[in-house]
Amino acid sequence: MSLTNSAPRQKGGITALGIGQLVSWGTLYYSFPLIAEAMVNDLGWSRADLYGAAALGLLISTLAVCPIGALIDHGKGRFILVGATLAASLALIAWSFVETLVTFYCIVITVGILQAAVSYEPAFAVAVQQLKTQSSRSAITTITLWAGFASTVFVPLLHFMIDELGWRGALLGLAVINTAIAGPLYLWATRATSAAKQPINEASEHKELVKPILYSLRFYLLTASFCVYMALFSGFTYHIYPLLSALTTDTQTVLFAIALIGPAQVGGRVLLLLFEDVSIKHLGLLAGVSFPLAILMLKAPPSVFTFASLCVLYGAANGIFTIVRGMAVPELLTQHNYGTINGIMLIPMSLARAAAPWAIAAYWTYSGTPSGALNVLLALAILIPVLFGLAICTKHSHHTR
Repeated sequence: MSLTNSAPRQKGGITALGIGQLVSWGTLYYSFPLIAEAMVNDLGWSRADLYGAAALGLLISTLAVCPIGALIDHGKGRFILVGATLAASLALIAWSFVETLVTFYCIVITVGILQAAVSYEPAFAVAVQQLKTQSSRSAITTITLWAGFASTVFVPLLHFMIDELGWRGALLGLAVINTAIAGPLYLWATRATSAAKQPINEASEHKELVKPILYSLRFYLLTASFCVYMALFSGFTYHIYPLLSALTTDTQTVLFAIALIGPAQVGGRVLLLLFEDVSIKHLGLLAGVSFPLAILMLKAPPSVFTFASLCVLYGAANGIFTIVRGMAVPELLTQHNYGTINGIMLIPMSLARAAAPWAIAAYWTYSGTPSGALNVLLALAILIPVLFGLAICTKHSHHTR
C-alpha cells in the first residue's frame, strides 16, 4: 500500500492512539492523587505510605521499558498496548477491594508497571515506526493533543465519582471506562498503523547503530534534562491537588485551576501545528524556561488568578515539552531504533519519575508544611532549561540520516 493511499488510514489510527492515551492517562495516572486522598481520609493510612507504593511501582516499571521498546520495534505494538490496557483494568478492579497496605502495594506496583506499557512512549514508538520523520512530529503532536485533555476530563469526573460512589466504586468505574474505550481504540489503532516486523538481519544491523549514540555527550545531557523534567512532571501531577488544597480551602477554585492544565497543554500543541518550522531546539528552550516561571507563581498570594495562571503556563510548557521529548531521538540523535533508544533513556527517566512523588510526600510529612515541596519543584524547574541548553549546544557527530 502506498504512503498516499494509506494516509487516511494512518490519520485515523493516530487519532485513535490519541484518544486511547487520553483514557490511559486519566484512569491510571491522573486518578491517583484523588483516590489517594480519599484513602487517607477513609483508611487513615499516611500520605507517605500511599505515595511510597506509587513510587515503588514506577521504580520497578524501569525493568520493563527497554523490553517494551524493543518489542514495539519488532511490530508488537498491538500486544503491548491492548494487553496492558486489559491487565490494568483488572488491577483497578482488584484495587477497589483492597483492605491491607501490603495488598495495596502489590496492586499499585502492578499498575505502575502497566503504565510503562500504555504511556506516551509506546504510543510514540508505534507512530514513529511507520512514519517518516517529517510526519512523526505531526503524529506525536496529534496524539498529545488528545491526551492533553486527560486531566480536564478525569479530575472533575473522578471527583464526582468519588463523591457519589466512594473511592472503591470510582475505581470500578475507571476499570469499565478503560476496558470499554481504551482497549478497542488501541486494538483498532494498531491495526490501522501496524508495521511489518523487523527482519532479524536488520535488527542486528540496527543494534550496531545504537552503540554510537551511547557514546554521545548530547545523549546524556538530553537524558539528564528529561530526567529532571519527569521528576517535575511526576511531582507536580501527584501533588498539585494537595498542594493547592493546602493553600486554600476553596475546593472549587482548586479543581477549576487544575482543569485548565489540559486545555493549556492542547493550546501549546496547537501552536506547534501553526509553527511547524520552529526547530525542536528552540521549542525545548522556550518550554524549559516557562517551567520555573510557572512554579514561581506558587509563591504568590493564593487566588483564583494565581492558581489559574500557574496551571495555564505549566500546562502550555508541558504540552510543548512533551513533543520535544517525543521528537528528541529522531531529530537530535538518530532516526534508527526509536523504541530501543527511547527505552534506554526511559530507564533513568522512570527512576526520576518514581522518586519525585515519594520524596516530596515524605518531606512534606516530615516538615508538616508545603513550602519545602514548592522549593524542590522550583529547583527541578530551573534545571530543565539549563540541561537542555547544554545538550543542544553540544556537538553531536553521530546523527544519522
